[in-house]
Amino acid sequence: MSPRSVLLGTVTVVVLALAGCTGSGSTDAATGTSAEPAAAGAAAAAEAAADPAVANTPADAALAVALRAPDLPAGWSVQANPLAEGAKLTDNPSLAGICGATFASEAHRTAKHPVVGLDGSGTPQISSEAIAYDSADAAATAVQELVQAFGSCPADQYTFEPGPSAQGLAANSVVFQYRLADGTTQVVVAQTRGQVLSVLIGEDPAATAAAGRSIAVRISALPAAAIGG
Repeated sequence: MSPRSVLLGTVTVVVLALAGCTGSGSTDAATGTSAEPAAAGAAAAAEAAADPAVANTPADAALAVALRAPDLPAGWSVQANPLAEGAKLTDNPSLAGICGATFASEAHRTAKHPVVGLDGSGTPQISSEAIAYDSADAAATAVQELVQAFGSCPADQYTFEPGPSAQGLAANSVVFQYRLADGTTQVVVAQTRGQVLSVLIGEDPAATAAAGRSIAVRISALPAAAIGG
């Protein structure tokens, strides 16, 4: 399957773990753990100020490609959800569990930045993680495992349909769009370059795809030396 394909298949509700924040409180998009408002504000400010062109490490690069307010429609905002101080990445899965799949790449994450995009009413619409890995191979494997996980989902739970174009995303990218039993539509945009992976899940296909393209511009500006490719 091409990395730029829209996968036709099904997925379980586990994928909502990444997208399923509710309300405007400070909650980790992937783990449900709380973060102090001050820490969340500091994280959002750091992400907004990070210049991808001067990133020196994969961790710097992940910070620079985290979702930020200008990636979103006018009037929307972001809520950063940094890991609690002392939290271990091994205790905070990003992708593991989608359709019951295991992700060998999870053991290779070195940093991550969960951020939720809120619409003008403060309702969560897009959930995201910018993840750094210990090698470019591990990041590429994460994308492959994501495709495999979605491909193994039981067919009676989610209905996949054509989604937004992958045009404008990083060269190694996947886009999934599926409809839930209640009629809700969600879009997943995942793209990687070198040791960095960006994953977005949103209920507004156009806004999610546009955010992905905006992040792709920053991904392309990352120095190859900082991300191993």
